[in-house]
Amino acid sequence: MTDPDTTAVWDDLAAGGGLWAWGDEDGVAPWTDGDGHDVVPLWTAADRAEEESMSDAEPGEGPVFLGVEALLEAIPEWVAAGVREAGLQSEGGRFTLTVPLTELTERLLRLQVDRPA
Repeated sequence: MTDPDTTAVWDDLAAGGGLWAWGDEDGVAPWTDGDGHDVVPLWTAADRAEEESMSDAEPGEGPVFLGVEALLEAIPEWVAAGVREAGLQSEGGRFTLTVPLTELTERLLRLQVDRPA
């Protein structure tokens, strides 16, 4: 059975056509979670990205929208850098929902197939 929080994220992803990350013109940098693992921070809304990231922001950083295709292009780079999960919800800088990048990839590919032409 799918967690209701996860279902809401997938619904928002489908409706919005992508997710928001925190980054700059050079891309999105992974965050390190409480267990020392690198996690790609993604949100369903720009305001959530900004709310969770502003305290640690570097000059030039801000919310970055990544559409389905951009996410699919970025995932192999993240995996090559040793990242295995995406953080999809956070509270106070801590991830409350993470998913493996393999699951995120499957969802994104399904969206591409199911999207009307």
